[in-house]
Amino acid sequence: MKWLLNIILIGLTILSCYLEDIYLAFRPPVADKPVYLTIRSRRSLHFDQAKVLESNREKALAQYVPVFRYFPQRIDASKRQFQQLMQALTSLPGKNRRQAETLGRKLQEMLGVKLSTTDIINIVRYHDLTNLLEGILTIEESILQNKVLDDPRHLMGKQTIEIQRPNSAGSVTQPVAELITLEKAHFLLDEKVRQLFWQVRKNVLDPVLRLVQATLQPNLLYDQNENKRRLNRVALEYPSSTIFYQPGDVLVAFRKQLTEKDVLLLAAYRRQEAKALYHEIPWIAFTVLFMVLFYNLFLSRILADGSRQQPPYTFLLSLLITTIVILKAGLVLTPFPVYILPFGLLPMLVIALNHGKITATGTTLLGALLASLLCGPTFQILLFFAFGGLAAVLVSSGLHRRLQIMWPSLLVAMINAVSIVIFTGHWQPILAKLIRLQPINIDLLQKTVDPALTTNMAWGFAGGLAAGPVVLLLLPLLEISWQTASTFKLNRYMDLNRPLMKELLSKAPGTYQHCMTVAYLAQSVGEAIGANTQLLRIGAYYHDIGKMMNPKFFIENQFNTENPHDVLEPRESAKLIINHVRHGMRIGQESGLPKAVVDLILQHHGTQLMEYFYDIAARVYPKSKIHKEDFRYPGPKPQSVEAAILMIADSVEAASRSLEEPTRKKLEQMVRHILVKRIVDGQFGECDLTSRDLAKIVQTLVDALEASFHSRIRYPWQEKKIRPPKKGWKIGASTERDSEDRAFRL
Repeated sequence: MKWLLNIILIGLTILSCYLEDIYLAFRPPVADKPVYLTIRSRRSLHFDQAKVLESNREKALAQYVPVFRYFPQRIDASKRQFQQLMQALTSLPGKNRRQAETLGRKLQEMLGVKLSTTDIINIVRYHDLTNLLEGILTIEESILQNKVLDDPRHLMGKQTIEIQRPNSAGSVTQPVAELITLEKAHFLLDEKVRQLFWQVRKNVLDPVLRLVQATLQPNLLYDQNENKRRLNRVALEYPSSTIFYQPGDVLVAFRKQLTEKDVLLLAAYRRQEAKALYHEIPWIAFTVLFMVLFYNLFLSRILADGSRQQPPYTFLLSLLITTIVILKAGLVLTPFPVYILPFGLLPMLVIALNHGKITATGTTLLGALLASLLCGPTFQILLFFAFGGLAAVLVSSGLHRRLQIMWPSLLVAMINAVSIVIFTGHWQPILAKLIRLQPINIDLLQKTVDPALTTNMAWGFAGGLAAGPVVLLLLPLLEISWQTASTFKLNRYMDLNRPLMKELLSKAPGTYQHCMTVAYLAQSVGEAIGANTQLLRIGAYYHDIGKMMNPKFFIENQFNTENPHDVLEPRESAKLIINHVRHGMRIGQESGLPKAVVDLILQHHGTQLMEYFYDIAARVYPKSKIHKEDFRYPGPKPQSVEAAILMIADSVEAASRSLEEPTRKKLEQMVRHILVKRIVDGQFGECDLTSRDLAKIVQTLVDALEASFHSRIRYPWQEKKIRPPKKGWKIGASTERDSEDRAFRL
């Protein structure tokens, strides 16, 4: 299973590094189609929009249709101006030179046309001037029925234009061929007037045409604001600047409807990726393979040598796989920056599930490396994840309540923000000032902390805070799937007011007191040799809960009353004593105790021989063959150091009560005797208990027992006679409930 998980971790990491490339290879981007993954740049990308979008920009400008506004009131304005001209020419009272000069100045102010005094005299002295002007007005009115525009430059290369009429929300498309310019209107007016009034003298008709042409006004004007808005939209859609993408930056967000620009951007990215792909894949694969292999060596050669038990390979590798899946899902399904990834969940989960800081440190460093490869192999991203993860390792232990997980999350959030400032801030100007011993002003600091840096800090802070809630969501699932208990779950069972402990106190008060003393001894030993003291104390509290089924059959609950074992056959007595382990397992499972605690209940006696009843049976039946298996606990032997410590503390506490004068020498002899017997019996053969540990256990237990016992004087009234045991045994004294209990079927 371990090797399979290693292969899955390596393959999944490499696949996750190039998931976007695989997706684009099988589903090439198409304009107006959505993309179902967030595509991020794996390396620095310079997207030269001016070069890539040049043809598209020219095409868009060629397809751009200019907008003009039609003003019919300008036709009326032209007619009014013509009528004013006509009135000025026909109403001149005299026709002398002085009056002609005055009229010339007036016409110049009104129309901007300067005529000589001779031209004005020729016009006003023309005998049929009124008919001439009325005929010209008719021709002008017919010309003004056309769409007349002033500047033809906006029509270059265009086939049509849009005309917006007053008081109308819509627009009308007009072919350019149907339009006339003001210059052409002048030409048409000149041509038609000369054709119609060919008999009029040239010295009269020419100045009149000059004046009349000045009254013509264009009725179609270029809409400057609307055309500027449309041209800006084309410029925004096809910009000419160069965009710089850093590793991990979003190119296209999840489920975005692709534009033509997006397609070109992805095409440029794929071209760049294709050049580096074959060079990058071998060293990515080698890095992942080497680091996973080194991690396995770290667990087996480094951690296992100094650990209390075998490293949980399956759990840690599965947790790394889960972390990779969560982080990659965050990358491909959200458009947020890389800094928001809750990487802190990995070390928090390792520590919350009681696997220690050393294990969490190694797992965090490997996870940081693998996570940095997912979003572009950069040293900054690697350090960003590593710093936040190591901060979580330092402060995640010692938490007792689930909500306290927010404290390490807050620290990770602050470390993330500081890391982003250090890695992405513009420090060169400030360092230059410091080297030259020059003062640093506020403006320089503002340039260092730009808006993009502030935004990234906010995302990094949010990513650190998000780790805590994600851990709280995953912990119950991991506890159920791995049949384990987190420190938060175990901490609930430290409370002596729980119903099961109250029931133990009421039904078996002597056993309850025994459990409290064992808990004190076990925790002292656990602290001395570095075992899980929390699990030890809880295991000690509940290790004898099976005695509640028949409390009077255990000496600590008899309180100087008759011993029911005095009338039982030895095998019956042994069976009753042994069954407290099975009863304890059943009660623990039905009460929802964590599996780690139930395992301690099963293992705290291992497969020990119940020597007292075995010796009695051997003496009573000297000619019969007595099987030791009938007097052994079902086991299993201690599978962990915690189970071994509990076995020793349980035996030492029980034996210490039989000492008449518990001096330190007697206590040490008793502890060593118990340890040697367990070692000879092979009870510690399946757990990692070293000789150095045994020496510490002896010293710690003797110190703890010596502190518990102190010299006393025995008062006369405390003296009692020892009652001799009865000789008759009552066979089959166990209750029917014991024989029917399903624990016997184990």
